[in-house]
Amino acid sequence: MSYIYDYNINDFYMSKINKINNLGLILILHIFYIRPSYSQNNGPWNSPLNMAWSSDGTQFTNPKIFQDSSGVPCVVRWKGDTLICAFQWFRQPMNSPSWDRVAVKFSYDAGTTWEEPIPIIISGLPTTYQRPFDPTLAVLNADSLRIYYSSSDGFSPMGLDALVNTYSAVSTDGIHYVFEQNARFDHPTRPVIDPAILYFNGQWHYSAPAGAPQDGTFHATSTDGLQFTQQANYSSDASHNWTGNLMLNQPKEMRFYGSGQRIWYNTTTDGFTWKGFTNTNLQGGDPSIIKINDTSYLAIYVGPPYNNNTFTCGTIYTDPRDQQKYGTVQIGSDCWMKRNLNFGKMVLSNISTTVHSDMFNNNIPEKYAANNDSLQLNPYGGLYEWDELMNYNRINGAQGLCPQGWHVSTDEEWQRLIKTAGGQLISNSEGRGGNALKLIGEGMGAGMGTDLVGFSARHAGDRDGFGIFNGLRFRSIFWTSTPVNQNQAYHYTLWSTNDTIQRLALGSNTGFSCRCVKNNASTGFNHLPSLNKPIWVEPNPFTHFIRLSIDQQNHYCELIDIMGQLLWHGPHIEEHDFSYLTSGIYFLKVYDGIRTETIKVVKK
Repeated sequence: MSYIYDYNINDFYMSKINKINNLGLILILHIFYIRPSYSQNNGPWNSPLNMAWSSDGTQFTNPKIFQDSSGVPCVVRWKGDTLICAFQWFRQPMNSPSWDRVAVKFSYDAGTTWEEPIPIIISGLPTTYQRPFDPTLAVLNADSLRIYYSSSDGFSPMGLDALVNTYSAVSTDGIHYVFEQNARFDHPTRPVIDPAILYFNGQWHYSAPAGAPQDGTFHATSTDGLQFTQQANYSSDASHNWTGNLMLNQPKEMRFYGSGQRIWYNTTTDGFTWKGFTNTNLQGGDPSIIKINDTSYLAIYVGPPYNNNTFTCGTIYTDPRDQQKYGTVQIGSDCWMKRNLNFGKMVLSNISTTVHSDMFNNNIPEKYAANNDSLQLNPYGGLYEWDELMNYNRINGAQGLCPQGWHVSTDEEWQRLIKTAGGQLISNSEGRGGNALKLIGEGMGAGMGTDLVGFSARHAGDRDGFGIFNGLRFRSIFWTSTPVNQNQAYHYTLWSTNDTIQRLALGSNTGFSCRCVKNNASTGFNHLPSLNKPIWVEPNPFTHFIRLSIDQQNHYCELIDIMGQLLWHGPHIEEHDFSYLTSGIYFLKVYDGIRTETIKVVKK
C-alpha cells in the first residue's frame, strides 16, 4: 500500500491504492480515500520506516531509520524476548527480487539492534492470488505465529477480483508460512485492507479501515482467529484514521495506535467501547507500538517522505538509511556527490584461483573495503561489483544502491563531467583531464590533483575478479550504470602518476567505486531525452501480440501498468504475447542505454 502525507494543509491525508491493475478497484478507492496517488515520485518507496522510544507511549524521542523505502509495519514479541517486525519492503528497483515483498526483521536485544530483512515465503498460496500486502502478525503460542494480510481471492474472467479480503498463514520460524484456506474476513460489498488483529479478553479482535477517516473502521471478533463475525463499526472523525495496529498495554487494556496529523492512540477495556483519542508527538503513519516493559515503548511507523525536492546542491546530503554524510557539488548541469558511495554491509573478499564473486543477490546491500580493512571505508568509500551496485537492474541511470532521489552515474554524465572540467577523451578509451577531478594533493608528480571542479576524487583502488585488492592510493576506478553488453559495463579510471582518464568496459565481478548523481527534480529520475530513432508498435490497440520495430540496436524494454507496477522487462522484442493481460492502458518503455521513449498501448 502507498502513503502520501501532506503536511502543508491542516488535515492529514493518507491515501492507499491497492496495486491491482483493475479499473473497477481504482474507482472504488478514489471514492473511499482522499487524494490517491501512485507514482515513482510519491509512492511508498519514498518514505522510510522509523523507530522511536517512549517511557509512556505518548511522548517519543530519538527517532531513527528502521528500514529504508518500506511501509505497513507490525511488531510483536515472540519466544521470550525476541521481537519480530513484518512490513512491506519497497526496495528499489521495482523489478528487484524484493520489490513489494513482505519481509521480516528480528531483534534479540529488545529492539536495540535488528537483523537484516528477510522476505517471507508462503507455501500453498494459490498462484492466482495477488501478492500478499499489509502484513499483521499475531502470536499463537511459543512455537507458532500467524500472519494476516490483504490479498484478492483470485482471477475472474474480467481480471483480478476487485474485492480485497483478509487472509492468513501460519509459521514456526517467522519466515516460512503455510497458507490457510479461505478468507479470514470477507466483507460482502467493500474491500478490506490494513487489518489489525489482537487477542484480548478471551477473543480475537479484528479491525480494518472502512474508508475515509470519518468512516471509522470495521470491527469483527473471533474465538479461534480464523472465522470472524462482524460487529458494529468503531467510530472516528475527520482527523483520526484507523490505519495502524492494536497493542496490549495492560492485561485489561487494549490500545489502537492510528494515523492522523500526529500518530494517536485510543484505549478500550472491553474491545467494543473506546475512551477517546490521545495524540502522540510522532509525525507519520501506520504505526505499530510494542511495550517492552512498564517504562519502555517502541514505535515503528512510516516516517515523513524523503525530502528530496528541497535539497540544494552544494550542501551536505545525509543518507537517511545510515546517516552517512556526503558533500555535493554542481558540475555543469549535474549535481554530484563529492564522496564515493559508502552504503551497505561490508563483506570480505576471498582470494581464489578462479574468477568469482563474494557478493550475492541476497537482498542485503553489500560492499568491500579496500584490503578488507574497514578503516578504509570512511576515507575511500565502498567497492562494489556492478550487479550488486545496480541492485541487479541493468537499466542505465538506475538508482542502484544510491539513496532515494539519486542514481548511479551514467557514461553520458561522466563525459559531461570530463568536458566541464576541461578534459577530453582523445579516443573512445583514453583521454586527459584526470588531475582536474582529483582532490588537491591526491597523486604525485605529473598526476597531482588540482580539484578544478570540486569532484575531489581519491584513489580507492579496486578489487579484481580473483578477490585481490590493488591500487589503493595509486588509482581510482568508478563504475557507470551504462551496460555495454550482458557481461560488461563502462567504467572510468584515474591514475596517481599522470593526467590520464581511461574509459573501458569490464565484467561485473570486479569491485570499483561509485559516485551518485542527483535525479532531475521535476521527474524524480535523471532526465533522459527521447530516442533519436523511430519506434513502431503495432497493433495498437492490441488483443494478443505486440510487435515492436525499432531501427536501433542494444535496447531494453519494460511494460508498466497504470499503477506503476512493472509487468515485464527484457531485451528487444519483435513480437511478444501479452494475451494474459486484462483490458486497459499500459506503457511500453524502450531504453537505448542513454535515452528512453515511453509509448502508451491499449489492450482490448
